[in-house]
Amino acid sequence: MRGAKKAKTQTRKQWLIIAVIVLATASLTAWWCMRKADQSAKKREQSTTALSDAAKFKQHYSQVADDNRFVYVSPSEIKQIFEHGSGLVFLGFKECPWCQKLAPMIDEAAKAEGLTKVYYMDIRQARANNDVTYQMLVEKLKDYLAKDGDGNPRIFVPDVTALHDGKIVGRFLPETSIDDKGLTPSEYWTTERRADAIKQLREIIAKTR
Repeated sequence: MRGAKKAKTQTRKQWLIIAVIVLATASLTAWWCMRKADQSAKKREQSTTALSDAAKFKQHYSQVADDNRFVYVSPSEIKQIFEHGSGLVFLGFKECPWCQKLAPMIDEAAKAEGLTKVYYMDIRQARANNDVTYQMLVEKLKDYLAKDGDGNPRIFVPDVTALHDGKIVGRFLPETSIDDKGLTPSEYWTTERRADAIKQLREIIAKTR
């Protein structure tokens, strides 16, 4: 009799252990599924945002691809990028014909290098108003900027900067902002110059990693 009771007690303990294991496994599985669902939701949200930015950029820069890599950044975000961020920053504005021509080349180089984002900021108003964001950008870029008629450093667009951990590691340098030969952007950007520009852009993008 005692042996039978002991066997029943052991059996109950075994079932209890099994039940605990099953419950623990179920809880872990549920937690894992919820975590994956949350991650998927975040990825969808990020993808939607990226697509929205790409569509918006396409409206302003009609020559870029629908799946372009450009994302819009706010004044606070551009400040953070220049202080400790990594990536490629494109400063310009849609009314600039040189910006219009360069944008597709930037996008092509970004895709070739596997860069998922190119940070874009329209600085037309910021520059016209000489606001705090523009002053911050001038301060960060002053060693690389040409000067205006008054001898002050000025951001001439298009302006493209590569950064790694807040440090400038590359600048795009062809003379696309100074029309000293009387050439239009379409005339300036020959097939050879486009190839050279994309090559240079790829080289500075590689330095952002």
